[in-house]
Amino acid sequence: MLLFITLAIFSVLIYMVYYRYAPVRVKEMSDKELRDCHIILDVRDYQDSYKSNCDQALAIPCGYLKRYYHEIPKGPIVVIGSSSVEYNVSVRQLKRLGFNVVGYISAVRKQPCKGSLSMG
Repeated sequence: MLLFITLAIFSVLIYMVYYRYAPVRVKEMSDKELRDCHIILDVRDYQDSYKSNCDQALAIPCGYLKRYYHEIPKGPIVVIGSSSVEYNVSVRQLKRLGFNVVGYISAVRKQPCKGSLSMG
């Protein structure tokens, strides 16, 4: 019985680490690869996303995706996140909800919506 409980706890811990830290199987995109058909979903906290000049980006923080997923239009989605944990978890949640996620943009490495990408 103790072995079963230990294996169950170990399995849950492995799943939690995988869910947050294992890289997602979508492409890291650059600003130049974005098209008009892409839906840009900003999953950063509201404190970070409101500073962005992406007027057409839909801002839904990662923790609110399950509650507000019905507001996301259908189509190819590109996720903007400030950390690998944010876009890993967001992409997995969106795929589980049936969305077509084609890529992500790391807001730490790039400044989304600055320079070549003008959403405003």
